[in-house]
Amino acid sequence: MRYLVLLLLIPTMASAHDASARYIGNAGVLVSDGDNKVVFDAFYANSYGQYLLVAEPTKDALLEDQPPFDGVDAVVVSHVHGDHFTAKPTLDYLRANQDAKFIASTQTVAALEAILGDNDEQIRERLIGFELKPGDQAQSVNVGELTIEAIAIPHSGGDRMADIQNLAFRVSMDDTVVQHFGDAAIDDAVFAAQQSFFDARQTDAAFPPYWFFMDPAGHVILEDRVKAAQNIGVHVPAAAGGEGDKWRAQLKGDLFTDPGEERPLPSSPQ
Repeated sequence: MRYLVLLLLIPTMASAHDASARYIGNAGVLVSDGDNKVVFDAFYANSYGQYLLVAEPTKDALLEDQPPFDGVDAVVVSHVHGDHFTAKPTLDYLRANQDAKFIASTQTVAALEAILGDNDEQIRERLIGFELKPGDQAQSVNVGELTIEAIAIPHSGGDRMADIQNLAFRVSMDDTVVQHFGDAAIDDAVFAAQQSFFDARQTDAAFPPYWFFMDPAGHVILEDRVKAAQNIGVHVPAAAGGEGDKWRAQLKGDLFTDPGEERPLPSSPQ
């Protein structure tokens, strides 16, 4: 019943609420809260034949610092895979937007550093890498008014993905706290081991990969571990485009399916 009620409340555009999330593509999301903005997993170039790429007008707006993508404080990347991160478009963005910090795993930072040129020293100073493995305590950094924390959650796919550093990020903004999980596996033991992290701050909105809505264990993790006030699934296959209502009804939860969709986000006292 909870999810059916949620479906009735889904707006098509953001309201006048200060905080909002805008869908960019695949797991890419822009979160805005007052003057604070963070972009998750937005600079990538590989669809793997099934996921949405970022539309050219959106790429241009990002590069040219145009609304609503102007004034981004931090570019946050969950992991190194090509449907979440590609070094070249990321470097293009950081060269064009010289105030944004880049926050990711050390594995992802190394992939970006590998293509930096001799004149990119200013970019090197804006790269922040977290070295984390599952079970480690959270690491954090302050970026302006943002507090960005990370923990490691294994990438879905089991042992064949064991070498991928997949990070789950919590970003505390002006009045809103959001979490992004990259390609997190549905593993209650891993999430349970981080319960103190999830309990430390009330999360207003979480962006789990859509497969968390496909598995009862995923629902348990979202409801009993993360406990966000609002969950919006991402990483939905491109085939869901234009079929958002159908997919939301089938998976009994909110999803981003079409680039440009927006949701107002709640806020809560911290």
